[in-house]
Amino acid sequence: MTDRKYTIPPVDIFETKDKFILSLDMPGTTKEGIDIASDGDILTITGKAFEVDKEWKPIISEFELHDYKREFTIGNKVNRNNIDAKFDNGILTVELEKSEMIKPRKIEVKTA
Repeated sequence: MTDRKYTIPPVDIFETKDKFILSLDMPGTTKEGIDIASDGDILTITGKAFEVDKEWKPIISEFELHDYKREFTIGNKVNRNNIDAKFDNGILTVELEKSEMIKPRKIEVKTA
């Protein structure tokens, strides 16, 4: 992804009892063009946009092709060993399982 501009894809973030769910709008890319990496506290999502065939000569060109890049600080809230991703119709959905330390839990009360 050199010599290309990056676009920050818009995201919706949801939360369930067990997961955080990211939904990113990344039109013009493919499943094969997406890379998701976790390094320390940072989750990085990049996507390579569709490339026009080099033999095509533009007559009118009204939009620019930009690669996508977005970073999220995940800290210790996420189990890095259980991150799933799906790509469908230009929408990337990333499911991040919460770490056990932040999941709600019931505390048993004992007698003295």
